[in-house]
Amino acid sequence: MNTKTKRRILIILIGIGFLLVGIIINFIPTWNLKTKDMNVLSGDWITVYYETEKDAARDVFAYANAETASIAKKLGFSEKQNVNVYIYDYQNTMQTKKYGYIAPLLGLDWYIGDNIGTNIILTSPANPGKVHDYDNNKYAVLHEIVHAYVSVINREVALWLTEGMALYLSNGEPFYKANLEYFTIPAYNDTNSNNPLTFSNCSGYTFAHTYIEYLDKTYGWDKVLKLIKSENYEECFDKSKKEIYEEWVHYIENYYQ
Repeated sequence: MNTKTKRRILIILIGIGFLLVGIIINFIPTWNLKTKDMNVLSGDWITVYYETEKDAARDVFAYANAETASIAKKLGFSEKQNVNVYIYDYQNTMQTKKYGYIAPLLGLDWYIGDNIGTNIILTSPANPGKVHDYDNNKYAVLHEIVHAYVSVINREVALWLTEGMALYLSNGEPFYKANLEYFTIPAYNDTNSNNPLTFSNCSGYTFAHTYIEYLDKTYGWDKVLKLIKSENYEECFDKSKKEIYEEWVHYIENYYQ
């Protein structure tokens, strides 16, 4: 190996090293969801940590603690799980807890909350950001709580199923047959994607809760919970995933509203 080749290899290795260091530095905020001097509110079903926006945090806590009991029991839980809600004063702080320092540069103005397993990160309703308002942020907590409890049942559950459950049990908008004039039913492949942007772009937030609704009405809630746990369609319904998808499409196309 000549000197010129060695030099090129060294430059490449140095470049890779800088890239790895940059990635590590970027994700430092995600290592600890708590920020300095966070306060805590402990309830029967959830624990809430918050920064300085005390009134908004207490409002979120009161709403979530009251509503979580029925959600948890619907999902088969009789006792509190280790579900923690972290409320940050500003949207940028919340976003860095998921994607690191780069998050504010991504232009995710709509992104106000998320779950990381049983940990929920939320932007304070007191400072809801440019796209949302106080109530949007407050009520978003229950959507994320459903995700958190579903993750206890199946940590690797498909995005289509967990979003469908969260929308169905918390804040899914009523679906009307007239919606089909404005929205296209997601393609089968779209319902198999775990990419959040694919889910959003295929109108997942409009349709996913009707998928759970269909399964609930047709096969019963016990079968829904069994599916969330195993994702085995043949075992749950004696039908393939594609067959269930086609049944659901027929249900949507003949929706009663």
